[in-house]
Amino acid sequence: MEDVITSRQNNLVKSIRGLHDKRTREKERRVFLEGVKLIKEALVSGVLPEKLIISEDFKNRLLAGEIIFPSGSWPVITVSDSVMEYMCETETPQGVGAVIKIPETLLRDVKVVPESLIVVLEGVQDPGNVGTIVRTADAFGAHAVILTSGCADLYNAKTLRSTMGSVFHIPVVRDVDISGLTAFLIDNGILTAVTSLDKTSRSLPEADLPRPLAVVLGSETKGVSPGICRIAGAKLKIPMEGLAQSLNVAVAAGIVLYEAFRQKL
Repeated sequence: MEDVITSRQNNLVKSIRGLHDKRTREKERRVFLEGVKLIKEALVSGVLPEKLIISEDFKNRLLAGEIIFPSGSWPVITVSDSVMEYMCETETPQGVGAVIKIPETLLRDVKVVPESLIVVLEGVQDPGNVGTIVRTADAFGAHAVILTSGCADLYNAKTLRSTMGSVFHIPVVRDVDISGLTAFLIDNGILTAVTSLDKTSRSLPEADLPRPLAVVLGSETKGVSPGICRIAGAKLKIPMEGLAQSLNVAVAAGIVLYEAFRQKL
């Protein structure tokens, strides 16, 4: 009979629990994916688990045919339901997790072509916003997402959940400094578009957004930095009618990216 890990003191359990910490993740270059959706999206994108962890309940449902889940050559380790709950950050774990090597894309790996659409997040600190924007960028055909230093951790559990697996569909560059970012945008002849309340900003429906294009979204509190605004070839404002004076950054991203997508149709 297959051994079931039942102790929180097990070395594997402790090592996976340790991946909740960003410093440990970065040191080991590993992340623990939680849930069926994320793992399946990783598999579809060719990211294979180093090990798959399943709870006893998940295994029983799998054997009973209640769940359909991909199989492969990776090791499968069964743990008790209580140990699975201990290893996961979600309040109601689905009973399956996977340890993967963190995919890494560098700025120099981003290939700019005439039709490129690149999404840049400058200092966006909320994990839910970062994850949602990555998902939105994927939906509207972005070729890459660039996160500057100071953005929420891409491999934070909340960020990952919010991407709904899109983090594995498109290249995401992390921890880019502003000088490197501006050089990349200028050297590649990319039109930089920012949202701004400046008097010179054009209403989004009236703006021309030719490719290659980078849409830059600033932090929730400070917006886009002056350094990026100085190189912006397009300053955009989203027309609104109600009393609200601003939009959530992820909502604004969705509106601007849809318009960029629409203009390409």
